[in-house]
Amino acid sequence: MPPADDPVHVHGVQEEYFYLMVHPCVCGGAWQSDSQEVEEDAARVLHRVAATCFTCGARRTFPFQLDTHGGPKGPIRQVNPTAAPSRALDVVEWMGLAKFYLGRIEQLTESVRRAQSLLDARQCLEEALKFYGPQDDAPPASALWSDESRRRAADQADTFRRSTIETMLDRLPPLDRLRRADSLDQKAFERGVKERAKARVGRKWWQFWKLLRRT
Repeated sequence: MPPADDPVHVHGVQEEYFYLMVHPCVCGGAWQSDSQEVEEDAARVLHRVAATCFTCGARRTFPFQLDTHGGPKGPIRQVNPTAAPSRALDVVEWMGLAKFYLGRIEQLTESVRRAQSLLDARQCLEEALKFYGPQDDAPPASALWSDESRRRAADQADTFRRSTIETMLDRLPPLDRLRRADSLDQKAFERGVKERAKARVGRKWWQFWKLLRRT
């Protein structure tokens, strides 16, 4: 993880979200985004995210640097449309996220959340695989950025083999199919929220949407 004052290079907002998940508050609590600022010039795009810890109330601003101007051009949940490996999270952190999203699927009852969880899991596995060169079966040293990551990669060598990641990807639906399912389920979910909002007095539907959607 880069120093606190240095911007973290990301490919889009979704990668920022994953970064906040992987780097919680020092107390262990999760971050909740409060506000965002964008500073853009000819050289770079800076995105500052102010966040508060759910557990202890600590506040911190995370500076991110995006690769492109004008925001993401692809699907809203797209992590990294390029073949370049992440500069925000290492291979162990991406695999941890993939396992988190795969592990929660059976606990989810809403189809929109299941579709999103599968989509996120697949994208995280793909990000992990981008660190491997053509001849790499194990993650190269450049893919492990901390002592903790190096320890986990050594202790769980089978988990981080290229063949293991490829097998996990083979068991998931293709990315395009997951994106279509997410889009269709998202529209159905929004219709359901609107219907629920109509039954309440003094609330507008988008207030329910903000409460129920995944942040």
